[in-house]
Amino acid sequence: MRTVSVIIPLWNGEKWIRPCLTALTRQAEAAAFALEVIVVDNGSQDSAPDSIAKAFPAVHLIRNGQNRGFAGGCNVGLAEATGDVLVLLNQDTVVQPGWLAGLVAAVDQPGVGVAGSLALLADGVTIQHAGGVVDLPLGIARHAGYGQALDSRWQSGADVRFVTGASLAMRREVLEAIGPLDEDFWPGYYEDVDFCWRARDAGYRIRYSPDSVLTHAESGSFTDPIYTAWARLRGRLYFCLKHLPIPFLLDDFLPAETEYCPTVLAGDSYGQIARAYLEAIPMAVEVWPRRGATSEQIGAAVRGLARLCPPLSPMEDSLGVLPDPGQPLLTPSPLDRIPLLGRARSALHRLAIFYSERRQRELLAVLRADRARIRRLEAEIAQSHRNPSA
Repeated sequence: MRTVSVIIPLWNGEKWIRPCLTALTRQAEAAAFALEVIVVDNGSQDSAPDSIAKAFPAVHLIRNGQNRGFAGGCNVGLAEATGDVLVLLNQDTVVQPGWLAGLVAAVDQPGVGVAGSLALLADGVTIQHAGGVVDLPLGIARHAGYGQALDSRWQSGADVRFVTGASLAMRREVLEAIGPLDEDFWPGYYEDVDFCWRARDAGYRIRYSPDSVLTHAESGSFTDPIYTAWARLRGRLYFCLKHLPIPFLLDDFLPAETEYCPTVLAGDSYGQIARAYLEAIPMAVEVWPRRGATSEQIGAAVRGLARLCPPLSPMEDSLGVLPDPGQPLLTPSPLDRIPLLGRARSALHRLAIFYSERRQRELLAVLRADRARIRRLEAEIAQSHRNPSA
């Protein structure tokens, strides 16, 4: 009998995981396959892992001890899985009867390497996902049918550009051919689009199956809208830098992104979302040489990405005394921890840090409008100056 492995990355999923596993464990009843369930805990701070160990002893529970993001958690589970069909499933889903049989049937079709489900919102009648579409030139990934009532239009299977990682099945041979999910899409978003893109490039079909149905609460792990917006933008930028043709990125994507940028940054008062444009600079420096880009093309990409992070509105209030470079007011940028090799890369790294420090000064101007917060910041700065080793 063949084995189907289902991998669920878990992070603070106490609210979701029990109904998810209860519905999942019923999938093997009267099925022509054995079911292996693997839950990978990404360092949850709630009681979800312990409740799984107690209530679902047949589930293979792996405790990472840290949050490796969606891709990282899935990869740990994929490395442990024994099935010839491997399925990724979100913690905030409830699968319907026949869900897994429908996925297995879809992935068994000739030429199909990856298959995905019909996902409904919690009301059970509104579509959340019926296959994926990538809109150019911006590279925006969207779910077909999102927000529409379920009707006959979505009841036929179809080849699609991608399927959501909330319910994604793959043949083991696909994993062996193209490798695991790309963990640079941290903390989440677009790693499923990237995986399907790589599978298509390797010659496999990506199939949407309406015979596989589940409900998806949506964003069960991403509850902060600003954090979610940053993660989505960061994932989209990395996907575009990794997959879209380099001349297209320079001639079409960057001009379109410049026009779209105000919409992306709407409500970004403190620059949390805009930071993704800065983080894309070392992405371009790392990825584009492997794609054969010239130094001139890389430089043009860096300048274009830097311009996408515009200054915030200046305030008349004085900025006051700032710490020296290397002692930022705000949390240090992840750019500080990314190794860049060679003189050219070092120069681009310094440029990114310059923009990051400039943003910090602009953010301080905004924060000064909140007197209570700025007093607290000033006290923290004073304390750090008195005790530099703290």
